[in-house]
Amino acid sequence: MPSRLAFPRLTPGGERRIRREARSATLRERALALRQGGWTYTAIGRVLGVSRTRARQIVRKAERLASDSRWYDVLPVRAQYFLYARGLTSLVEVEAARAVAQISRRELMRTPNFGHGACAAVIAWLASHGFKLQPHNAENEKGAPARERPS
Repeated sequence: MPSRLAFPRLTPGGERRIRREARSATLRERALALRQGGWTYTAIGRVLGVSRTRARQIVRKAERLASDSRWYDVLPVRAQYFLYARGLTSLVEVEAARAVAQISRRELMRTPNFGHGACAAVIAWLASHGFKLQPHNAENEKGAPARERPS
């Protein structure tokens, strides 16, 4: 009988995001190598199948990541925006993870433009630091009291 992995299965959206990020990283590496080889943005765009402007954007991001990487660059952009809006991007990574671990999944999902994929990435990031989101506490929530299900 095959052994089961200790890791949870990724959702189809999570798998797509990981594949897309891997493709983007490969594209950035290739574009940066071509630019460092003296190629123009127009020529790079032709090779990559993108416009000259998009080639310039890809190269600029690759240069920034190579020279000035930040701890939150590995997270999806929406998760990065969440951290920025909370003022956590200036903290050390472990301190930011500790601050994020103080909220619940429900509160995290209430963030504008924040979906299940970004939430899964944040949860995985927290787990890599030994933290997890707080359980939902309905007592502290504002609004009408929760109704019990009819039996």
